[in-house]
Amino acid sequence: MQYMEFSKDKKYIERIRGLREDHDFTQQYVARYLNTSQTMYARYERGASALPIHHLIYLTELYNVSSDYILGITNNPVPYEEYYREAAVTDQDPRSPGKYDIHWKGNS
Repeated sequence: MQYMEFSKDKKYIERIRGLREDHDFTQQYVARYLNTSQTMYARYERGASALPIHHLIYLTELYNVSSDYILGITNNPVPYEEYYREAAVTDQDPRSPGKYDIHWKGNS
């Protein structure tokens, strides 16, 4: 079984608790989703136990956020797949035949 390395700041501890509270989920609910006990999930939130990588993956699915967001690497919760879905191909670029202008949501 693979476990995440503990980072010095343990940002993920704040994130998993914050996400759970933002979604009005109980520890029991999230623990069931992860197929673990409420006691073990509480240990993850306190930083007393390492969060297994497969639980990190399940949490990204539950909350529809990126693993980078949970780990504190980015403050943007949107999963990378969302960026690809949000890309819109516009008119062909007249300066480069065969190439297209791509505009990302939120950019002008």
